[in-house]
Amino acid sequence: MWPVTARWAPQDDLLVGGVRMTTVAASYGTPVHVLDEADVRARCAEYLDAFGAGAVAYSAKAGLTTGVGRWIAGAGLGCYVASAGELQTALLAGFRSTDLVLYGSSKSVGDLEAAHACGAAIVAGSLAEVEAIAARAPIGQRVLVRVVPSRAGRSRYGLPLGSGTALAAIKRILGSPNLVLAGLDCSIGHQLSRFGAFESSLREAMGFCAVIRARYGATVPALNLGGGHAVAYADGDDGFAVAAFAGRVRGMLRLSAERYRLSEPRLTVSPGRALVARAGLTLHRVSEVVAGPERTTVTLDGTVPDCVATEHCAGRHTAYLIGRESTARPHPARIVDGAEIASVPLPADVAAGDLIAVAGTGAYHHRGDTFVGRPPVLGVADGLTRTLRRAN
Repeated sequence: MWPVTARWAPQDDLLVGGVRMTTVAASYGTPVHVLDEADVRARCAEYLDAFGAGAVAYSAKAGLTTGVGRWIAGAGLGCYVASAGELQTALLAGFRSTDLVLYGSSKSVGDLEAAHACGAAIVAGSLAEVEAIAARAPIGQRVLVRVVPSRAGRSRYGLPLGSGTALAAIKRILGSPNLVLAGLDCSIGHQLSRFGAFESSLREAMGFCAVIRARYGATVPALNLGGGHAVAYADGDDGFAVAAFAGRVRGMLRLSAERYRLSEPRLTVSPGRALVARAGLTLHRVSEVVAGPERTTVTLDGTVPDCVATEHCAGRHTAYLIGRESTARPHPARIVDGAEIASVPLPADVAAGDLIAVAGTGAYHHRGDTFVGRPPVLGVADGLTRTLRRAN
């Protein structure tokens, strides 16, 4: 759950990237978000080793600042962005425009025009979106069709695989003089640790590719399986076996292509939280302690925006008292900052002013540069600290 460089130091201090977290809290105040650069780079390398160059894109939904983007772009990943603002941040971070994809269900005209201007690909999740893109796009605009497996139901954004509407969207793209079919984009959920759902989606998508070839004589060049890969927030949580997954889905892709006598589409993934969640931690001071016979309620200063409000990790984090040694017995504690962050044992003598480190907060907390009241975001590496986003 802790960043790859996390180490314990005397007086129960915590070092990340060679930097003492007590020093960070004293210098920047609390709450403060910390990201381990080495951890982010290691996760990027793990995905690239598993899937290959050009096959991995970071989902900016998990948070994007220029500094973090530079780490990820420098590692050779692409980026999925949801707005013109995120697109601009990605370009400033050094992502190549050809490695950018504009996705999401609420794209504005400005978002589309920004993608057209820089040459980013666009994900279309409805026939109406395809029409809107075709009406304004320059020649050569790449479009991926967002499709969802039949078991996903109709509530998810995208077109049901194999449906008449999905076929109509493909036909419209193929018939447009300014659009190019770039592939199919699949996303099936969040916090998924098993491979079965991905395999089922892949098989269904390949069947749809066979229908496209039979109907229109067209080849689907790429298939993106999205992200949603599980992140461990506490002991006992399942993680995601990236290398094993890559080998498994490549094998399934090969078998499906042989079955339908198709050329294998390029297989890609677009993880978000899986790349940055473990790299991050948040430092808080205890503002109030209310003892109880069975469990103590410990209230922290500030909040962990977005992450606490997200069902995938709300109330499930790991948290430790740092910065002082305690010989008091551990006592069950409920850690809150308005919402529950964690339920973990803390020393029975925990008191106001103590410093608490909350693990696994690397996703979401650095998203949005205009949110008033957000804590600073710091990057740490090789004993040095740099500001990724100032407090606002």
